[in-house]
Amino acid sequence: MAPRDRRAQLDELARLLSACGEGTGGLSVVTGCLGSGKTDLVQRFADEAAGSGALTLYATAVWSEGSLPGGVLDQLFRGARLPPDLADRVARLLTSHAERREPSAPVRGVGAETRFLNDLASLLLELSRDRPVVVVVDDLQFADSLSQQFVLHLRRRLSSARILLVLGEWDLPYPLSPGLRAGGGAVTRIRLRRLNVEEITEQLAERWGTERGRQLAPAWHDVTGGNPALVEALLADAAADPPSVPPQPGEATTAAVLAALQHVGLVTRRIAQAMVILGEDGEPELIARLAEARVHQVRHAIELLGAAGITCGLRLRHPALAAVIADGMEATERAEWHRRAARELYRRGGEARDIARHLRALGGASAAELPWAVEVLRNAAEQDLRGDRITAGIASLELASALAGEHDRLDTTRELVRALMLTSPSASSAVVFPVRRELCDGARRGRDLLILLWLGLGTGDGELVDRVLTRCREIPEAFDPQTTAELRVLCRFHGVEAGVDLPAGCDDAGLPDDPWVEVAEALGGFWAGRIDVRSVDAAEHVLRSSRPGETPPEVGATALLVLLYADTDADTDAETGAETGADRDAGADVGPGGRGARAERWCRHVIDSAAGRGAVTWQAVFEVVRAHLALRRGAPAEAEALATSALTLLPAQSWGASVTYPVGVRLLAAAQLGDTERIEEALRIPVPEPVSVNAMSLFHLRARGHAQLAQGRVLAAVSDFRECGRQMEKWGADVPLVAAWRVDLAEASAALGRYDTARDLLIRQLEHPNTDRRTRDVALRMLAGLPEGDAVAGLPAGPAGLVPEAGVRAEGPKLRDAAACVCPLHGGHADEQEQAGPSLSESERRVVELAVAGRTNREISRELYITVSTVEQHLTRVYRKFGVAGRAQLADVLGPDVLGPDVLDRDAAAGDPAVRM
Repeated sequence: MAPRDRRAQLDELARLLSACGEGTGGLSVVTGCLGSGKTDLVQRFADEAAGSGALTLYATAVWSEGSLPGGVLDQLFRGARLPPDLADRVARLLTSHAERREPSAPVRGVGAETRFLNDLASLLLELSRDRPVVVVVDDLQFADSLSQQFVLHLRRRLSSARILLVLGEWDLPYPLSPGLRAGGGAVTRIRLRRLNVEEITEQLAERWGTERGRQLAPAWHDVTGGNPALVEALLADAAADPPSVPPQPGEATTAAVLAALQHVGLVTRRIAQAMVILGEDGEPELIARLAEARVHQVRHAIELLGAAGITCGLRLRHPALAAVIADGMEATERAEWHRRAARELYRRGGEARDIARHLRALGGASAAELPWAVEVLRNAAEQDLRGDRITAGIASLELASALAGEHDRLDTTRELVRALMLTSPSASSAVVFPVRRELCDGARRGRDLLILLWLGLGTGDGELVDRVLTRCREIPEAFDPQTTAELRVLCRFHGVEAGVDLPAGCDDAGLPDDPWVEVAEALGGFWAGRIDVRSVDAAEHVLRSSRPGETPPEVGATALLVLLYADTDADTDAETGAETGADRDAGADVGPGGRGARAERWCRHVIDSAAGRGAVTWQAVFEVVRAHLALRRGAPAEAEALATSALTLLPAQSWGASVTYPVGVRLLAAAQLGDTERIEEALRIPVPEPVSVNAMSLFHLRARGHAQLAQGRVLAAVSDFRECGRQMEKWGADVPLVAAWRVDLAEASAALGRYDTARDLLIRQLEHPNTDRRTRDVALRMLAGLPEGDAVAGLPAGPAGLVPEAGVRAEGPKLRDAAACVCPLHGGHADEQEQAGPSLSESERRVVELAVAGRTNREISRELYITVSTVEQHLTRVYRKFGVAGRAQLADVLGPDVLGPDVLDRDAAAGDPAVRM
């Protein structure tokens, strides 16, 4: 059982008191660490002894009075309820002895002090004739020398008197402890130990039950080390029910820790503070120098605090306890500790990272007094960024930038911008803006200009983009092949001319082209509508070779988009079933499924890599590509969640003009889901103007068009789709992200009843040389589903088959039902279906299966995430195809060969569904 009430120990002391009353004196030594409950135990016993009729003398020694001769004796005798005549005798003895110890008094021999101690002991022996005498001294290790000598003197005379001596002391050696053990007679030792996990479990179970106590106890033991006082304090702080894991120290724990440090003395307290300040850097010699103590004092303090469970080795046992001690210092005191720690570590040649931690804690004004601070902070930041400790690296560079002089201000700013771009492009932009001209004009390395260009393009700062590109043309020699390749891909992503040419042929050393040259050409072709085997190979090589944070995220995003779209490009070998070099290299299955899975794997890989580095910007960008992939495989709910996650990782304002991509994916996903609330939420996100119209801005425009269409704003959708088409015609190429704009515009035209216009657009899409297989199939299906001629009267609320559902085509959400109405479940061209006879598309099959199973139209619409109107139109087309009059005939006409026996079984169980309209 957890020893909270200490009843067993009190009973042992009561037994000694009983023996004392019968004429047998005794000695009990109660030992325990800080917070063990030792003081509470001896105080309770003193009260019980006094209550039993014994004459009780009680004193507590404190470290601050260790140099005061007779301080404990004064407490013992002046605080006791002595008879008046004995009280006068004691007062005269104490006063006389104190006068003899005055500096002006004649020097007395040892005999005088011995007579004084003997007189006091004799007085207690005289008192013990009438009733038992209990002498209690707590924290004897702090007692002055004279008082300790009295305890030893009395200890030798216990056997012949009714005196019980109870001493409280630390469970560590100190000068008096050997004398107590060797003084003769029996000694009853009571050791108060720390609590183990089982005992803590029992205490917690009293409040939260056994099971919860068992769950919480290990974490409580980790924080407290089993120190009873800290456990009690945490219980007092645990206001929550159930409590948090791990426990959170509050006021009671803070008070307990600070009280313990006050109790141990100034030197030990300073040593504990030095340990907190130094943290992982602590070692005995360094702690001693910082605390202005001796090494042996440090070792003693470590032993003392370790025995109490407060420390473990040279560090505080738990960060929560370290925080309590740190918070107990005044701000100026804490700053001075860090200043001295930084100086001492620098003097010793310590690691830059360790010194920088103290400089950051010190702050700008104080750190400015140290002439080496900027150099140390920059070196520390470089170490931290290489080790993926991005937050610490940025903090060091922010302080270095604030302290930097004129000669290193720009270099420090460049380093800070490079670090900030990992987590917050908007913060990078804020740092760059005041000095962007100096940064650009003074740049000597291509990568510095690449970072500035990335910032300018991302934030829509056209002036900065123009200045950077001009500088790029002025110093082409500053660009190596990789930087040039990355710059060109970045520019293609954002729709601007790079202005820096890739090297051609052999270099001066006769070496062949750098492979980055081919990578730039292959990836750049994606933005011109070209995806081939070279593109796929280049994409995977880039993803293998690039580390998040070291190249613009647009480069990695382009590589992922190549893989994402490769499964639908008619120019790749996937359509013929041939195995490509990239497929063999990756070990992936060839064809749409293989490449889709490969794109998914790469997305997860680069996201995990970015997250592991703390490169939030890269993680967010790659998360959007993953959302885009989910959209293309017919999972709009997943896509919407992933795109929203990306905008949470990196808020919209940090994306700058590039926010068009995540917002575009959210709009398309919400449109497919038919979720008006999410559409409106995405439309409210502000989208800055880009430096130049680019594929991502058109992707957003196209997505907005589908969102407008999903809300019935057909004219607005037509405007967005027409603008996409105008830009694509202007560029002379169909970028994959916007390639289906003719189909989109056909969809909107059909929604207006302009079927001839829709038909013309679809035919043009089919005739376009770069139309991929997916877009071609959709166009064919929609073309086959269009009525003859334009609508005669009015604008229909929604033509047949133009309402979104999941699973057929991820982009152009309202086309898919119409596209599916003429082809079977597994696809194929219209002329092939005419030869095979009527069959069900995948969309029709899902609707018919649920209808035969007895679902109402509204229930079907909810289950398939389509509108009731779409359900009705699917059923109407099926009735027309198979010549049936209604639901009642579906099961009989279609039969098990089309629907499957399980569907017919459900039909039989559900009854006649014809009446459930």
